[in-house]
Amino acid sequence: MAETEVHSASNKLAVIHVLAALIQDPLLFSDNNYSFSINDFPEQFHKILFGAIEHLAKNGMEKIGYLDIDQFLKQYPIQYKVFSTNRGIEYIQNALTLYDPKKFDYYYQTLKKYSLINSLSANGIDTRDIYDPNIVDPVASAKMYERFDSLTVNDILAAEEVKIILAKETYGNSSDRVENRMGDDILELVEELQETPEMGLPLCTPKLTTLFRGQRKGCVYMMSAPTSTGKTRVAVGEACHLSVPEYYDTVKKKWVSTNLKEKVLIIETELELREVQTMALAYVSGVPETHILDGRFFGDEKERVLKAGELLKKAELFMVAITNYDTEDLISTIKKYYQIHGVQYVFYDYLSENMKIMAEGTRKTKVANLRTDQILLSMITALKDCAKQLGLYIWTATQISGNVQGTNELDYTFLRSAKSLGDKVDVGCILTAVREADRPAVESYCAKGFELEPNFVLSVYKIRRGSYQNIKVFLYFDRGTCRMTDTFVTDSKGQLIPVEDTNIELLLDKTSEEKIEDVFAPVLGEGVTEWDGEF
Repeated sequence: MAETEVHSASNKLAVIHVLAALIQDPLLFSDNNYSFSINDFPEQFHKILFGAIEHLAKNGMEKIGYLDIDQFLKQYPIQYKVFSTNRGIEYIQNALTLYDPKKFDYYYQTLKKYSLINSLSANGIDTRDIYDPNIVDPVASAKMYERFDSLTVNDILAAEEVKIILAKETYGNSSDRVENRMGDDILELVEELQETPEMGLPLCTPKLTTLFRGQRKGCVYMMSAPTSTGKTRVAVGEACHLSVPEYYDTVKKKWVSTNLKEKVLIIETELELREVQTMALAYVSGVPETHILDGRFFGDEKERVLKAGELLKKAELFMVAITNYDTEDLISTIKKYYQIHGVQYVFYDYLSENMKIMAEGTRKTKVANLRTDQILLSMITALKDCAKQLGLYIWTATQISGNVQGTNELDYTFLRSAKSLGDKVDVGCILTAVREADRPAVESYCAKGFELEPNFVLSVYKIRRGSYQNIKVFLYFDRGTCRMTDTFVTDSKGQLIPVEDTNIELLLDKTSEEKIEDVFAPVLGEGVTEWDGEF
């Protein structure tokens, strides 16, 4: 089979001067100001000549003559034939005659520029805007060579880097940078918000829906709490609320339709499927989980649980139990369910480190013994990037530390191991049982005749795009059914804040969206076998 001829850019004088310089002064190979490679020489003859010079120099020869090169290459018949055919001895003699040490730096830089152009072209990068020997017009060609001669290697690299940056901004999705003028489409934005306010789907309670502006896609909400407070039960309740279109209202004594049929993923790090299933049954049916676990029902409870089971069977509510995992596993799981099942809402319980995550941090940063706060910050950053890139709503949780009983105001400083987590999330809050510091507000509320006494407080320290910060939402949280009811809201000092309820009514059942498919087509290329300069 005939060998394909590859045309590469080159400058004959630059090649001659560099080869002659290396013959005259082999110590240039040891000079840190210069870097020589066989790939700097596009023609096979020059590659062979350079390979011989480099080998002799690196084996201690401080002065090289054409006879040294000739005798060395005679050991390699194939290479020697190329050397002889190109009249190698005569070429070396002429090169040494032309060589001017004062011009070496100029020709060295010229050689490296052509080498760079060839390397970029070989990797599929179009460099014709910098160097194009095929320009026919003599005036345009002269201008091209004049400009190319004025460029340095770094100039060329910078120009090509800009191409990559622009292509990445156009086609890539790994960066969240978007550049605009402040006035771009601003009047259209006003009209759009009048028609569709900035609001996600409702949470389980109307006051939290108002405060958080619903469950917004592209955002990460984080709830922190002491151990065994009920973070998982909150997550399961919200997940069922989004994915199951009906639930039993224990006050109205009837099944109520929400028309919410979202595709939801729960990622559990500690519980198994059966443990979460009973929570889900309890939420949808309004039957305490203990009754379900004991298999003892009262009145119509069994019928309600059976109907809840049928609703959950139809719901697109998925669960993944994952223990030994790292951040890549977590993000890959989310992307899998987004791509295959069209999941838009994710509940990940909860942020914590394990041996695999710690090993991942060491592998990526090349730093051993990363602190827990560094690891958790990396995880929440990955979740935030994933939410923004895919347009997902992600809820997660953390533990808290410190004496929550001895302070009035709870904020990000109580987050266990990583206070910086609060910087990344769109909503940050801490759930605790009612404490002594909260008692005066609860007693004042009950004194006004309200029968439902709150037993939990959600201290909200951050709401991005919200009107309130550092507030307390007083809740009645029924852990047995994973249901929450909000009662009233105060500032951090216990002063009542009037927050209206937001009840979002979906008039039509949502149709299922098309599944997202990724088609991976392998790109194969034929290798080109060529002597690599090794003797």
